[in-house]
Parts: sequence; structure tokens; C-alpha cells
Amino acid sequence: MLILVCLITFITWNPTGASAKAAAVKTIRLYVHDKEIHPMSAPVIQGGKLYVEFRSVVQALGFSFKYDAAKKVISAGTEDASFRIDLKAKKAYVNEISFSETGTPVFIGSGADIMVLGSIFKKTEYINADYDQKQKIVRIYEDLQGKPKKSDLKTIRVLLEAHYQTSGGLATIKNLNLEKWGSYTEMSADVLIRKSGGELLDRIEHASIYMVHNADKSWTINNIDTDTEYLNYQSLAQKEASAPDADKTAINSLLAADFKARNEENIDALLALQNPASHMFTDDPGLESMREYLKLANAKNELKYNGESTTLVAYESAKATVYTVFTMVDTAASPTFKLRFFALYSVVKAADGNWYRDIDNDIILDTEDVM
Repeated sequence: MLILVCLITFITWNPTGASAKAAAVKTIRLYVHDKEIHPMSAPVIQGGKLYVEFRSVVQALGFSFKYDAAKKVISAGTEDASFRIDLKAKKAYVNEISFSETGTPVFIGSGADIMVLGSIFKKTEYINADYDQKQKIVRIYEDLQGKPKKSDLKTIRVLLEAHYQTSGGLATIKNLNLEKWGSYTEMSADVLIRKSGGELLDRIEHASIYMVHNADKSWTINNIDTDTEYLNYQSLAQKEASAPDADKTAINSLLAADFKARNEENIDALLALQNPASHMFTDDPGLESMREYLKLANAKNELKYNGESTTLVAYESAKATVYTVFTMVDTAASPTFKLRFFALYSVVKAADGNWYRDIDNDIILDTEDVM
């Protein structure tokens, strides 16, 4: 009997046997934000699902943690997300929305050191949890393509405020909203820009802004799509600028000739009214492209133009801006399509002393259907 007991004791505490057993079952390692942590209980796979120790993970993520032993409720949270786990009811909530996976316990164990499904963190919409089965490594981290946190939104606002600053520092961002996230985070905003310098009107830029979340967690603006709303533009009709009568007459004659050439589909006459210093005249392919475009446009449409009013609203000796209202009618459409334009036309005086259209600097302020 004594010999048997000794043999059993030797086998049980044999270091070589213990090492071989440990090597056969490789412990799953756990990383949070690319830093390895060592919870009291290593991650486990149960029922084909990954479970991790809840308290260690949320504390490494920067969440507060509380365990109410009397109520048997665990809670954790930041300004961006919250977890609540009711041990008695065996229910879990993420941002107060019930979380479950069919046929799988949400958590295993009891008390403050329970293990939870790794997928619970994904329900925050900005945290991801990946398991590398080959390497036996769990990684839990903030997803760069996930929902921006409140701190991210503050950073994005600062970037946009810097982007929209004018020379007078008069841009104001209103109604900044998060629309969607993924490869790009899309924001919408209304940006009020007060007139400055030689500008004539205040405006609101209705913007769709596409942001990129970089690997270093910084943000950059990828693209901005804008629909501009010019404010109180119709008041320009009462704000005529002072100018010599000869120049006023020449500018009005220029615009009348422009409408006449369009209505007659006279491409050469129309081009003769354009600024000779513009790109289309300094670059031969540009001029030829414009000719082809005008030919194509005239071939497809039967458009007629009618100037309704012109007001000289800004004047210098060699350039001026005209507030003009005109209608465009497509006579080939059925029923007839008619559109009214409100525009700022730019005109320049060339070295030959004549005034020309400067279409590169024209601004369409608004349009309206005409019944």
C-alpha cells in the first residue's frame, strides 16, 4: 500500500507530465488596444463561442465598472456606451437595448468575474472583437470604421471650423449631424458664411462631409459636397452701383447681344462675346471643346432666353458684376418647360476697351419653375 501511494504521488506531481499537459492546451491570449492584458480567467471557447472576462476588458477599454452584490447587477459605461448585466434575470443590455444570441448564454460564471460573449462589445457600434483561431489571440479594440465617439465628433467639429474659416473669420457651423459611418464617416452641416471682402451676399453651405479615421486615430477631411444657398439675393435689384453711363450702356448691350446669340444659336457670335483672356482662348483645345459642347447643346435642345432685368451691383474700371434675372424656355419639351434664373454675371473690360462676358466667375444664385 505504501509503495502504491508513493507511486501515485510521484505521477501526480511529476513536473514533466504537468508541462506536457499545459503545452497540449494553449491558453488564449487577450489584447485590448494592442496591449496584452492578463485577466484572472483566460478567454475560453464554449459551445463554439468566444467568452472573455468582462471586468478586465471593460476596465482596459476605459469604462467604469460597478458590481452591486445585493442586486446582482453588473454595470459599466463611458460617455459613449453602457453595459448592464442582470445576473438574476440572466439578461444583458448594451446602451439599454437587450442583447442576446439564440441558443447561447450571454455570460457564464457568477459574481463580478463573469465571462461574456466577445460579440457583446460589437453592439456598441465602435468596438470590435476579433479572434485569431490559429494564433489563439483575442483582440478587442476601437474600430476605425465604427461609429465615432463623442470625443471624435468634437475633433471633427474643430477640423471643420478651421476648414471653413474665411479671411474675416465669419463662418459658423450649424446643425452638424452624424449621418453614417464605415469606410468614410459622413457628416452633414449647414455652414453660415457672412460676406467679406468683395462678396455681395451671405450664404449657407449645405454640406455633406466625408471624413477618414486614420490609423493613428486622427481625422482628415476626404471630400465635401456642397449645395450653396445665397441669402436675400433679390435685394440686389435695389443696390445699383455707381458707374459711368458709357460703361453701363456697353455692359447692357453686351448682355443683350449674349441672349440674342444664344437664341439664334450663333456659336461664333456667342464666343466673340467671351473674355479673350479666358482659358478657352489661351488654350486651343479648350476653345474647340467649347465649340463642340455648344453645337451639341444646341442640337439637343430648342432653348430660348429672355432677359428680364439687369442691375449693375459692383463696378471697377476693368471689371463689374451684374445681377441679372432671365428665363429659359425649352420649346421642344411637352409641356413647355420654363425656368427662371437669378444670377451674378461677371464682365471684364479688355485691352481693346470693350466689355466681355467672364463666365468662369459667374454665379447662379437660384432657379425657379415658371408656370
